[in-house]
Amino acid sequence: MKRILLTLGFALPVLIFSGIHVMKEVEASNDTDIASLKETHDKYLKAWSDADVETIVEIATGSVGFGHSTAFPRPIRIENEFRNSVIEYYKMMEKFKINTINTNHLVRGNTGLVWGHYSQTTKQKDGPTSTVYLRFAHTFVKENGKWKLVMYHRSKIPTGETQ
Repeated sequence: MKRILLTLGFALPVLIFSGIHVMKEVEASNDTDIASLKETHDKYLKAWSDADVETIVEIATGSVGFGHSTAFPRPIRIENEFRNSVIEYYKMMEKFKINTINTNHLVRGNTGLVWGHYSQTTKQKDGPTSTVYLRFAHTFVKENGKWKLVMYHRSKIPTGETQ
Protein backbone atom coordinates (compact mmCIF):
# COMPACT_ATOMS: atom_id res chain seq x y z
CA MET A 1 0.00 0.00 0.00
CA LYS A 2 2.87 2.34 0.90
CA ARG A 3 4.49 1.65 -2.47
CA ILE A 4 1.23 2.47 -4.31
CA LEU A 5 0.84 5.74 -2.42
CA LEU A 6 4.47 6.71 -3.11
CA THR A 7 4.02 5.87 -6.80
CA LEU A 8 0.80 7.87 -7.00
CA GLY A 9 2.41 10.69 -5.00
CA PHE A 10 5.10 10.95 -7.65
CA ALA A 11 3.17 10.02 -10.81
CA LEU A 12 0.03 12.07 -10.21
CA PRO A 13 1.78 15.48 -10.02
CA VAL A 14 3.86 14.61 -13.09
CA LEU A 15 0.71 13.69 -15.03
CA ILE A 16 -1.10 16.83 -13.87
CA PHE A 17 1.79 19.17 -14.72
CA SER A 18 2.36 17.43 -18.07
CA GLY A 19 -1.33 17.83 -18.88
CA ILE A 20 -1.23 21.52 -17.96
CA HIS A 21 1.85 21.98 -20.18
CA VAL A 22 0.15 20.25 -23.12
CA MET A 23 -3.00 22.35 -22.65
CA LYS A 24 -0.90 25.54 -22.58
CA GLU A 25 0.75 24.49 -25.86
CA VAL A 26 -2.66 23.83 -27.44
CA GLU A 27 -3.96 27.17 -26.18
CA ALA A 28 -0.86 28.97 -27.48
CA SER A 29 -1.22 27.27 -30.85
CA ASN A 30 -4.90 28.11 -30.94
CA ASP A 31 -4.13 31.73 -29.93
CA THR A 32 -1.74 31.97 -32.89
CA ASP A 33 -4.32 30.48 -35.25
CA ILE A 34 -7.03 32.78 -33.91
CA ALA A 35 -4.74 35.81 -34.28
CA SER A 36 -3.93 34.93 -37.90
CA LEU A 37 -7.62 34.23 -38.64
CA LYS A 38 -8.59 37.60 -37.13
CA GLU A 39 -5.88 39.32 -39.16
CA THR A 40 -7.12 37.71 -42.39
CA HIS A 41 -10.76 38.52 -41.65
CA ASP A 42 -9.97 42.14 -40.78
CA LYS A 43 -7.89 42.39 -43.96
CA TYR A 44 -10.80 40.97 -45.99
CA LEU A 45 -13.38 43.43 -44.61
CA LYS A 46 -10.96 46.35 -45.00
CA ALA A 47 -10.35 45.29 -48.62
CA TRP A 48 -14.07 45.70 -49.33
CA SER A 49 -14.05 49.18 -47.76
CA ASP A 50 -10.91 50.13 -49.72
CA ALA A 51 -12.06 48.61 -53.05
CA ASP A 52 -8.92 46.43 -52.91
CA VAL A 53 -10.02 43.96 -55.58
CA GLU A 54 -6.88 41.79 -55.51
CA THR A 55 -7.06 41.18 -51.75
CA ILE A 56 -10.77 40.34 -52.00
CA VAL A 57 -10.05 37.88 -54.81
CA GLU A 58 -7.05 36.37 -52.99
CA ILE A 59 -9.04 35.61 -49.84
CA ALA A 60 -12.49 34.79 -51.26
CA THR A 61 -11.93 32.97 -54.57
CA GLY A 62 -13.66 29.60 -54.31
CA SER A 63 -16.18 30.67 -51.68
CA VAL A 64 -19.95 30.35 -51.83
CA GLY A 65 -22.76 31.82 -49.78
CA PHE A 66 -25.56 34.29 -49.31
CA GLY A 67 -25.43 38.08 -49.34
CA HIS A 68 -27.96 40.05 -47.33
CA SER A 69 -30.01 40.85 -50.44
CA THR A 70 -29.94 37.46 -52.17
CA ALA A 71 -32.65 34.83 -51.87
CA PHE A 72 -30.56 32.11 -53.49
CA PRO A 73 -26.95 31.12 -52.89
CA ARG A 74 -24.41 32.89 -55.02
CA PRO A 75 -22.34 30.67 -57.32
CA ILE A 76 -18.83 29.49 -56.51
CA ARG A 77 -16.43 32.39 -56.90
CA ILE A 78 -14.17 31.43 -59.81
CA GLU A 79 -11.07 33.66 -59.79
CA ASN A 80 -11.30 35.63 -63.06
CA GLU A 81 -15.09 35.84 -63.15
CA PHE A 82 -15.11 36.87 -59.49
CA ARG A 83 -12.46 39.55 -60.08
CA ASN A 84 -14.47 40.95 -63.02
CA SER A 85 -17.72 41.01 -61.02
CA VAL A 86 -16.04 42.86 -58.13
CA ILE A 87 -14.54 45.39 -60.57
CA GLU A 88 -17.97 45.92 -62.16
CA TYR A 89 -19.56 46.30 -58.74
CA TYR A 90 -17.16 49.07 -57.75
CA LYS A 91 -17.80 50.89 -61.05
CA MET A 92 -21.40 51.39 -59.83
CA MET A 93 -20.41 52.52 -56.34
CA GLU A 94 -19.48 55.91 -55.02
CA LYS A 95 -19.08 54.58 -51.48
CA PHE A 96 -18.78 51.18 -49.81
CA LYS A 97 -17.72 51.07 -46.16
CA ILE A 98 -17.84 48.28 -43.58
CA ASN A 99 -17.63 49.15 -39.88
CA THR A 100 -17.12 46.15 -37.64
CA ILE A 101 -19.28 46.22 -34.51
CA ASN A 102 -18.23 42.93 -32.91
CA THR A 103 -16.60 39.68 -33.97
CA ASN A 104 -16.03 36.24 -32.52
CA HIS A 105 -13.37 33.77 -33.65
CA LEU A 106 -13.05 30.02 -33.28
CA VAL A 107 -10.45 27.65 -34.75
CA ARG A 108 -10.83 23.87 -34.91
CA GLY A 109 -8.06 22.12 -36.79
CA ASN A 110 -7.70 23.89 -40.13
CA THR A 111 -11.22 25.40 -39.99
CA GLY A 112 -11.81 28.93 -38.75
CA LEU A 113 -15.15 30.51 -37.94
CA VAL A 114 -15.79 34.23 -37.64
CA TRP A 115 -19.20 35.60 -36.75
CA GLY A 116 -20.60 38.86 -35.47
CA HIS A 117 -22.15 42.13 -36.58
CA TYR A 118 -21.14 45.01 -38.79
CA SER A 119 -22.69 47.99 -40.48
CA GLN A 120 -22.37 48.47 -44.21
CA THR A 121 -22.75 51.94 -45.71
CA THR A 122 -23.11 52.17 -49.47
CA LYS A 123 -23.87 54.79 -52.06
CA GLN A 124 -24.35 53.96 -55.69
CA LYS A 125 -23.46 56.70 -58.15
CA ASP A 126 -26.43 59.09 -58.37
CA GLY A 127 -28.16 57.23 -55.53
CA PRO A 128 -28.85 57.79 -51.84
CA THR A 129 -26.53 56.71 -49.05
CA SER A 130 -27.79 53.64 -47.25
CA THR A 131 -26.61 51.95 -44.06
CA VAL A 132 -27.68 48.44 -43.10
CA TYR A 133 -26.80 46.46 -40.01
CA LEU A 134 -25.81 42.88 -40.67
CA ARG A 135 -25.09 39.70 -38.78
CA PHE A 136 -22.58 37.48 -40.50
CA ALA A 137 -20.93 34.08 -40.34
CA HIS A 138 -17.77 33.42 -42.34
CA THR A 139 -16.07 30.02 -42.57
CA PHE A 140 -12.38 29.80 -43.47
CA VAL A 141 -10.05 26.90 -44.19
CA LYS A 142 -6.30 27.15 -43.71
CA GLU A 143 -4.52 26.00 -46.88
CA ASN A 144 -0.75 26.19 -47.31
CA GLY A 145 -0.53 28.42 -44.23
CA LYS A 146 -3.16 30.94 -45.44
CA TRP A 147 -6.79 31.38 -44.43
CA LYS A 148 -9.21 31.20 -47.38
CA LEU A 149 -12.90 32.10 -47.15
CA VAL A 150 -15.03 29.11 -48.19
CA MET A 151 -18.55 30.03 -46.98
CA TYR A 152 -20.22 33.27 -46.05
CA HIS A 153 -23.65 34.31 -44.88
CA ARG A 154 -24.93 37.79 -44.16
CA SER A 155 -28.43 38.84 -43.18
CA LYS A 156 -29.97 42.16 -42.23
CA ILE A 157 -30.82 42.90 -38.65
CA PRO A 158 -34.19 44.65 -39.07
CA THR A 159 -33.91 46.71 -35.88
CA GLY A 160 -30.20 47.41 -36.13
CA GLU A 161 -29.70 45.83 -32.68
CA THR A 162 -26.35 44.10 -32.32
CA GLN A 163 -26.45 42.80 -28.76
